[in-house]
Amino acid sequence: MSMAIPQSKGRTAEAPGLPIIAQALHWLTAALVLALFGTGVMMKQFGEGPAADLLYLAHKTTGAVLLGLVLLRIGYRLFAHLSGRWQKGAASRPVHALLYLGLLIVPLLGWAGASGFGARQLLFGLSLPEIRSPEAGHAELLLTSHAWLAFGLIGLVVVHIGVALGDYLTRDAKAV
Repeated sequence: MSMAIPQSKGRTAEAPGLPIIAQALHWLTAALVLALFGTGVMMKQFGEGPAADLLYLAHKTTGAVLLGLVLLRIGYRLFAHLSGRWQKGAASRPVHALLYLGLLIVPLLGWAGASGFGARQLLFGLSLPEIRSPEAGHAELLLTSHAWLAFGLIGLVVVHIGVALGDYLTRDAKAV
């Protein structure tokens, strides 16, 4: 009778699973990105009114949470010395780097644009610090850049899913 702990199907010694904390941070980030993209599109469609105002507040609040979460993820990756679970391929490292870059730049552009309009209020009576004065101008350009880069980020998410599926299928084929 063996006391060895069986590895789950598809896992190899070269590709151990990520720690549960890293997995939780990953999926929470994914959920927030999808929620932010959905609210971003909806609030623009609503135009003005109480529903749009609530969506704007929820979007900014969730964006601030996402920015904090991404900073926490980066800190955790550095602290835990996580180098990534993907095989070294042509796409995995650049996609990860661009995802992290986008996850930092998109919320910062949104924050700068909201500051530029003087719209720093969040839900629960909270407020973002001002990082760009309303007198500085270019708030509309910042928010347009925020929106376009958010669409680009969603495109990167699709590429990320494709690379992850390819990695998963390749690992399963090698395990058999």
